[in-house]
Amino acid sequence: MSGRARALLLAWMGVVLFALDVWAHAFPNRSEPKVGSEVKAPPAQVKIWFDGEIEPAFSSIKLIGPDGKEVSAESKVDEKDPTLLTLSLPTIGPGKYQVKWEVVAKDGHRTEGDFTFKLK
Repeated sequence: MSGRARALLLAWMGVVLFALDVWAHAFPNRSEPKVGSEVKAPPAQVKIWFDGEIEPAFSSIKLIGPDGKEVSAESKVDEKDPTLLTLSLPTIGPGKYQVKWEVVAKDGHRTEGDFTFKLK
């Protein structure tokens, strides 16, 4: 194999490995309540679906209320759908809420983010 062919092969392998690393992270596909939405009734849960399976032991959702305090609730990965992270909620009142999520993909890559919704 010539030096040029070897260099091209190594460059191509680097691109493939980089692409695999980027694809390994779990990112949200959709949520309930929807990002930035205004809901009329208090939701019983916050649900976030991801584009890949997530590790239950290292994935969580926190809900921050209008007063800036965390709403006490339990989050978990759905037993039947390993791409779904849920947060069961107590009854919440009107105001703007911030959802903070943190997940670890099955291959160990960590991602996090947040979004808001408003309860009338």
